[in-house]
Amino acid sequence: MPDGNILDRIIGSQTASNLTNFQPHALVENILLLLKERDRQIVSARFGLASQDVETLEAIGKKHNLTRERVRQIEKDSLNFIKRKKLPELEAALQLIFDTILEHGSIISSDELIGTLLPGSIDLNERMSVKFLLTLGDQFLQNRESSEYLENWSIVGFDFSLLQQTVNTLVGLLKQAGAVLPKTDLIERFKSSDFYAQHQAQLPDKAISSYLNLSKQLRINPFNEIGLRDWTEVKPRDVGDKAYLVLKHHGKPEHYSAITKLINESRFDGRTAYQETVHNELIKDSRFVLIGRGIYALSEWGYKKGVVADVIVEILRGAGRPLARDEIIDQVLKKRQVKRNTILVGLSNKKHFQKVGKDKYTLAN
Repeated sequence: MPDGNILDRIIGSQTASNLTNFQPHALVENILLLLKERDRQIVSARFGLASQDVETLEAIGKKHNLTRERVRQIEKDSLNFIKRKKLPELEAALQLIFDTILEHGSIISSDELIGTLLPGSIDLNERMSVKFLLTLGDQFLQNRESSEYLENWSIVGFDFSLLQQTVNTLVGLLKQAGAVLPKTDLIERFKSSDFYAQHQAQLPDKAISSYLNLSKQLRINPFNEIGLRDWTEVKPRDVGDKAYLVLKHHGKPEHYSAITKLINESRFDGRTAYQETVHNELIKDSRFVLIGRGIYALSEWGYKKGVVADVIVEILRGAGRPLARDEIIDQVLKKRQVKRNTILVGLSNKKHFQKVGKDKYTLAN
């Protein structure tokens, strides 16, 4: 038996090569020429082809003075007529779609399928033509969106228990981790599971990714991290959650205007964040610390709330001994983005600090 990984690479290479010549809209236009004028108009209207909106049986019937049932029959007869023709170019296109779904584990979301077949294309005619071609393939099964999965297409005979068990294993790994994981990390953990060891031949990387994208239990945030659908790190509830995520991945303190820009660039849910709202949220959220004029850091980075004098008290208390002025300044600047003179003013507060020797300071008694 040939190596599954080698076979997957060969099939994937062939599919990628054929995709460069895939022109569904031109193909569908040629196919429709096989039909009578009225039948062609009805099929085009039913499938939203040629820049049309998808029309109902009733609307089409009124236009052509036909009953709904007669329109339905014409649609059915037209599709069967096209299938019986066994057109080589149609067969080649259906084989390409079949190979694409197959290498994604025999099931793939509708959006991911079209995105794979038409990379980078936003042409509506091309996208609707792909959907029409799918209805001409008896080897394909359309599965409507459910509470657990997105709308998808599968190859007839696909074992849905494989999908469910894969998702259950991924969910279990996330619960065990207790936090979001980078997609690559989650997949590597999955590959170390007993379930994967038993089904490795059926689960190439594209299949795992496809099953993961299909499941509504799992969500991917803009940083390609995966978590459970109700976790705030993949589904932030408010501006504070969004600010926390972008700042955490940014890795360093920023002004609230820059944090606002990072939120909007991440496009969590399409809603625009505004500077005033971000500032108002951060100032009252314990996850953030104001360390300078409008500059915020995460408290989990070791920053604590308080004015400069509070920071100096914490530094001296932690040292347990007098510290030189420059040493204090250096340590304060690691926790606050303030001017040197601001620190010197804080040190001059005799209520909190007393000078020891030439340039050392300790806590006041």
